[in-house]
Amino acid sequence: MIFSAVPKQVIDIVWDDVVKILEPAVKTAKGKLSVKDVYDYISEGFYELWVVMDGKKMIAVITTRVIEYPERRALAMDFIGGTRMKEWLPIVMPVLEELGKTNKCSHIE
Repeated sequence: MIFSAVPKQVIDIVWDDVVKILEPAVKTAKGKLSVKDVYDYISEGFYELWVVMDGKKMIAVITTRVIEYPERRALAMDFIGGTRMKEWLPIVMPVLEELGKTNKCSHIE
């Protein structure tokens, strides 16, 4: 299993697969934004796109961003979609914890 960031310059290559996994998660935002909005945010660098691959099959998608609060910074995992979370979560969390530390975040939300 591989967990990797997707450079915003190549999101079009994986986007069809991403949408299938991401759409149910975005629907939980209850109309605040659409999958197209998420695509635009990734393209603009507001969100970072991460994928979990099992061989050639994408099984999970995560978007992250750094939030600047008045008193601290946080790494937000805004949208998470996919299957088999028990298998990939132990791989994902150390990477995101390190990303948070690198970005001087006090916590993940």
